[in-house]
Amino acid sequence: MTIRLLGISVISAMTLGASAANADISFASGTYLDHISQQNHFLSSGILPVSNSASAIANSSKRINFICSVKKLDIYKKLQKPNLKKLEKSFGMSVSQIEAMLEQPGGSGLPYLPNLDIIKLGFDSPQISELFENFITNPNVNDLAVLLATSEKSSFGKESQMISADAMFAYGVLHLHYARVGGNAQLGEKLIKEAAKKNQYGARYIEGMRWYYGYGRNPNLTNAATWMRPSYEIAEKKKDVFSDIVVNTFYEIVFHPSYPQRDLYVELMANAQQMRAELTQQMSSNNVPSTAMMFRQQTTDLLIRRAELLIELGEILNMGDRVEAYRLTVQDMVNKSNMDTVLNELMVVSDAFQQETKIELAKFNQMEGDGLQKLQALHNKNVEFAADTHSLLFQYSTVTLLVFMNSDAGAEQILNADTLQLMDVVGTMRSKACQVYNGINTYAENTNFEIKEVEVEVVEGLQSRKKK
Repeated sequence: MTIRLLGISVISAMTLGASAANADISFASGTYLDHISQQNHFLSSGILPVSNSASAIANSSKRINFICSVKKLDIYKKLQKPNLKKLEKSFGMSVSQIEAMLEQPGGSGLPYLPNLDIIKLGFDSPQISELFENFITNPNVNDLAVLLATSEKSSFGKESQMISADAMFAYGVLHLHYARVGGNAQLGEKLIKEAAKKNQYGARYIEGMRWYYGYGRNPNLTNAATWMRPSYEIAEKKKDVFSDIVVNTFYEIVFHPSYPQRDLYVELMANAQQMRAELTQQMSSNNVPSTAMMFRQQTTDLLIRRAELLIELGEILNMGDRVEAYRLTVQDMVNKSNMDTVLNELMVVSDAFQQETKIELAKFNQMEGDGLQKLQALHNKNVEFAADTHSLLFQYSTVTLLVFMNSDAGAEQILNADTLQLMDVVGTMRSKACQVYNGINTYAENTNFEIKEVEVEVVEGLQSRKKK
């Protein structure tokens, strides 16, 4: 049998009838800690394993492009064309209102719905996976309308049906994600259930979770296991954060004392408990903050870094008194305010000032040599900032779900308002850093100035980025 605890694979050879306590556990190579070291990429997205090799460093700037660039995709020929009128009807608002909604950080507040950066791993077709990834980087009404139109397409072909089910799941997830700022939660739930009926990988997991925790219905472990089992069978063959969550959630269900068929899985329980303790040790050895307060400090530090970058950009753009006014506002908030105020109010004033810099950069004339050097230096710092916000968001999301899936505390204690706020703030900062990244690159293209990409390590998992 194979059992995994959020990225950790253990090969357990058990003789028929042997008790869990006497089970013989062996690892593919070396000690458990050696195994953790070798398989640390299981805790990453599966896109960029952490490595110090020359090839990994050489390709790191491409990863920043993957995080931030607005890509010209060649997948649309297999997808349906956007219909903005249908999109307006679906959301019950105009295109301009939907665009305003997409400027908001979103976040469903639902403990069973992972962060979008984790959900992106829950698709079966490469077309929708790539489109969803692009939407996360650059939320826009056209891609949203493509998802809607593709989700409604009827087809008898296997690939087309898979793409349609993926689009249905993605569109439903986004309605839930934006439910607090204009999305239709009821429609989102309906679409996810319909996608689950079509055996969509991520949707089967979500529908199982809704039965497990009793969202919109009474909890039912048998139904939860039935809905989730197909996702579990797929996840067992994958090695990424989302598949780890699926596997461990399924274990939580079938290990539950009230699950009628629990005896079929009882031999795995002792191993799961042992690995829970080992996971705690792993988190500790990686110096991963385990409380929201510790992440709050890191988030606040990033907010201040963002403000410093915006001040630098404003000075390059010769924004004069507006830069000074923003600088004084930031200083006043940092010096006199508590952390809660910084998190809430500094985001607001920084978003407003960044919008001003965006307008100025779009109309700015050709820079001279000194200005171009400063812009290149700012670009380099901003890339580092984007990498740090991305890594912190992924680390925080992963730790939160690790705790959620491996703790006796209730979901309301773990996925509380503070946790959700921090995820929103860090996610928004990453998006804003990408806007600066793309704004500078657009300016460079328009003025024939070559921006040199810096080599930056991007970490997705429990590890923190190494500082230069």
